[in-house]
Amino acid sequence: MHSRETIRSRLVAAVFSLVALPASAQTLDEVSVQVQGEDVVAHISFSAAVRLVRQAPTTPSQLIQFQIELLGADEATLSQRTADLRRVAASATTPEISLVLNVAPNKTLREMTVQLSEATLVRGQQGKNASTIDIVLVGRGMPAASTVVPGPATVAATPEHKSSQPGAEGASEVELQAIELMSSARDSVTQGNTQAAISQLNQLLLLPPNSVMQDAQEMIGVAWERAGDLARAKMEYGLYLKLFPEGEGAQRVAQRLASMGVVPSAKTDIPADTIKAEAAKKPEIKYSGNLAEYYFGGKSRSQSLVNLVSGINQSTLTQTTESALVTNVDLGARYVTDDFDTRAVLRGTGSANLSATSKNTSILNAAFVDYRLKSSGLDVRVGRQSPINGGLLGMFDGVSMTYPVRPGIRVNLMGGVPASPLVNSPNEILYAGMVEMDSILVANLSGDMYILDQTTQGITNRRTIGAEVRYSNERGSLYALLDYDQLFSAVNAFSVQGSVQGPGQSTFTLLLDSRKAPSLQMTNALISSGATSLKVLLQTQALSDVLAEAKATTAQANQAMFSATKPIGDKWQLTGDIQYSAIGALPAVGTFDATPATGAQYGLSLQLTGSNLYSKRDINNFNLSVLSTPLFHGIQLAYNNLTGFDDNKYTVEPSLRLYSQRDTQGISMLRISPGMRGSYNISKKISVMAEGLIEHSTNQGPTNNASTNSIFFYLGLRYELF
Repeated sequence: MHSRETIRSRLVAAVFSLVALPASAQTLDEVSVQVQGEDVVAHISFSAAVRLVRQAPTTPSQLIQFQIELLGADEATLSQRTADLRRVAASATTPEISLVLNVAPNKTLREMTVQLSEATLVRGQQGKNASTIDIVLVGRGMPAASTVVPGPATVAATPEHKSSQPGAEGASEVELQAIELMSSARDSVTQGNTQAAISQLNQLLLLPPNSVMQDAQEMIGVAWERAGDLARAKMEYGLYLKLFPEGEGAQRVAQRLASMGVVPSAKTDIPADTIKAEAAKKPEIKYSGNLAEYYFGGKSRSQSLVNLVSGINQSTLTQTTESALVTNVDLGARYVTDDFDTRAVLRGTGSANLSATSKNTSILNAAFVDYRLKSSGLDVRVGRQSPINGGLLGMFDGVSMTYPVRPGIRVNLMGGVPASPLVNSPNEILYAGMVEMDSILVANLSGDMYILDQTTQGITNRRTIGAEVRYSNERGSLYALLDYDQLFSAVNAFSVQGSVQGPGQSTFTLLLDSRKAPSLQMTNALISSGATSLKVLLQTQALSDVLAEAKATTAQANQAMFSATKPIGDKWQLTGDIQYSAIGALPAVGTFDATPATGAQYGLSLQLTGSNLYSKRDINNFNLSVLSTPLFHGIQLAYNNLTGFDDNKYTVEPSLRLYSQRDTQGISMLRISPGMRGSYNISKKISVMAEGLIEHSTNQGPTNNASTNSIFFYLGLRYELF
């Protein structure tokens, strides 16, 4: 077994081997788990804005499949070739969670599979911002009896206490501060933001004696309990019984301790300082990560600058033979004390192409250190990173900072070098600022406003202002984004997406999205001009001409979708989608071919999903899709299956697609695509993954007939390091 020092030295070596690699935004960023009331919520963050399309099943299961759509993702994300995997270990309240985000090169629709160690009722919903999806494990939190949030302390109206009543005249500065912190902490606990509550309560408990200190001591135990740290909860509850043995919450606290297997004596003999010393646990270091090796063979998929409407797979396999070894590195470390939380992340991919016609490539997805000071909530991140929250800020190499100026209001500052520009831009720098607000006017309404300034060689390349608004409750959610470019005096992106739950567990979803693709910036003019830099281009052309050329190189992409899902009994659900999209023309860029304007494209899709039909872990999808465009009409029949065996130790995913198309030139095409994907967990640390796809196409036209056969496959091995 390798020592920790050996592991650390290897991590350092890996960092230096990847630090100079070009950028590529990873799709799946981070998974964090919190207890919220009676539920457990897994917050899943992505590197792009995402929309939850549907889930199956909607009944308790160990195997759940979600379909998500990426909105405004860059090409590095769309062309990702290897699946993302995250695991969350089981805790006192949470089953083990394995999450796999499958790849679908150059498509915006992705499948995300969640495997649980125990059958659980799961509900998917949009998260706290546009790049987050929440997976709610219903009923897996604390029992209802142990999640009561204590109310304000009852203080007798004696002369010595009268001045400390909330709102009383002459209330001391300490009392006012304590009451405000208590109110904010109570709101944070109710909303499930336990880390904010703990920070606020720690500040309160450091104040001189006040009227709400007793309730604060009980509430901090509740907050640690909901955060899943039972050891700290026990310590805080024990301290409550020591300090307030006759307090009105003593019986509640004793019941909570009993539910955690602790039977407190009538008299607590443990000194307060001893309890506090035990509560201040030794610094804790946790490591996570995996290494994965893949072999890709067969024919590689074609690439395009902007993905077309989702729903029907129009892409074909090219005639280029592919033979490549791809290595994925995903490493993390966390160092936690009572005062701060430090996290280091490194993710990268290297590709060794064995074909003479291909080049070796390496990409660095993320490499940062994140430091959070618990007492103030200050969070600083340094390195290659995705933006802190929302907006169209993009990945960058630099520094970001989050600071809560007051409860419910945070300021985010970011600065650095864009990590994945479409065009090489010398000396490019970006700065961004954002103000986030929770509970705007009402408890469930939140949002942010941001401004971004991006320059190259001292010349303004992009200057945008934007805002996001989010609303969510148990019945649904609504998200809206507006991004306006001041340099071009044009809207860069506007998006509205919402979901509402109707009667009979039916769900209705709406999406309206209009954006520039790629995002507006002056350097887009370099795509068609051939100039080496913006400064060189401006020496030969007027600013107005460069702006016009940049606009001409940027397509307008519009999309609309309405979806309805209705359960049919316990095992079936029916989903219908109506989609519209239109994307303007794009010139050739780098390895991407020129793309003509699509015109108005309309799609209709019906999907019947059966879950747990013949086992406890199977999902069956039957799909009919119809697509109509100015150039062709197509129809697709598809079936795919996901089955887990032996407690999800291995899974198999057979699929079959039959696609027929006829264009305006009288050419008809028929394509049959059988496929198989699977995984096998050899042990807790070692797993293998494989996929194979065969495609047979026939084309018949007025002058010629042709048929092609293509094959694509990969085989992968993943090793969990810790």
